[in-house]
Amino acid sequence: MFRQLLTATATLLIASAPALAQAPSLDTIPPAQISALIQQGSETYNGGTCIFCHAVGGRGSGARGPDLSDVEWLHSEGDQPGIAQTIFWGVKKEDMKAVTPRPRQMNPKGGMNLTFPETFALSVYVWSLSQPELDPFVAAQAEFLDRVASADMSAARRVLDDARRQWPDNLLLPENGMNLLGYRYLNSNTDLAIEIFELNVELHPEAFNPWDSLAEGYMVKGDTQKAIEYYEKSLALNPENDNAVEKLAELRGE
Repeated sequence: MFRQLLTATATLLIASAPALAQAPSLDTIPPAQISALIQQGSETYNGGTCIFCHAVGGRGSGARGPDLSDVEWLHSEGDQPGIAQTIFWGVKKEDMKAVTPRPRQMNPKGGMNLTFPETFALSVYVWSLSQPELDPFVAAQAEFLDRVASADMSAARRVLDDARRQWPDNLLLPENGMNLLGYRYLNSNTDLAIEIFELNVELHPEAFNPWDSLAEGYMVKGDTQKAIEYYEKSLALNPENDNAVEKLAELRGE
């Protein structure tokens, strides 16, 4: 089965390779379309596997993956075609070891099952991270992350509200990205993490995972009553949430 999976993956990559070589130059794409590609790429990046190594908004700490928001690039010159090549083919562990102490392989397309248009949009978004001034969506996302990093959630919310008015069909961060952002601060600033989880609950009230994370935030803070309340809410939305079942038993001393 594993061999079949590898063969299928290789076949998909080989079939898509000509499209990569024939991809349009950004110089030939109208600015409005580039902005749309960036927003599509942000959804893929911040809602997919990229955030687990490079962090939300590309601001990796270096523990698992490099910061993508600066101008230093390990495996390309930082231009969009080079970034597209890296995303498409991935980086072997031995090549990673040659330039960085991070001994991790980057799987093709981050291990995600992306179409070529999705891969191209992802590369445009990653390309934009080191130059947010070129696109208002990326600039707003960067400002939001800056406000969160400074623990100014009132200002962060204002940035988010302005962005929702300007881009009603695209959140600055999707559910998974906002959730992981909260976990980034859970141990170092639990109150800040809770505020982020609360924001995610407001944005996605019918999703079970934001409630589960909010419950964990209160559990870490030591507020058992609220932790139980929110784990129960998460479980009501998803009765198959085994984590909530386990945590509720733990909190109730069962």
